[in-house]
Amino acid sequence: QPSVFDMYVNAGSNAVKILQRLLGQMGFQVVVDGVLGPQSFAAAFAAYEKAPTQMVDAYGIARRNYYFNLADRRPPSRKYARTNSGKKGGWIRRAEEFITPKYHLSQGEFQKRVAAWG
Repeated sequence: QPSVFDMYVNAGSNAVKILQRLLGQMGFQVVVDGVLGPQSFAAAFAAYEKAPTQMVDAYGIARRNYYFNLADRRPPSRKYARTNSGKKGGWIRRAEEFITPKYHLSQGEFQKRVAAWG
């Protein structure tokens, strides 16, 4: 999927770990090791075959959450998630490019999510 590849360019094996965690939450038996081996590939294919749009959206939302959580833990990285003017930063905008618009955060929802950052 383009979203996983795009995330891999930015986050390396964490892109695959996000996918593997998502597949585990969906009930598939996969090891979260960051390697897209036969087990993970088969599970991802099966999940996508069942519900392609939902799978893409779920991965995009998990990706966006990964960036938020990373910025929560690493204050210097917040500049990639939120602009100086308080709007969505590049990480969040990029993640949302791969999500159906109805799942994009509104500016108000975004502000609420990052309010603790100061």
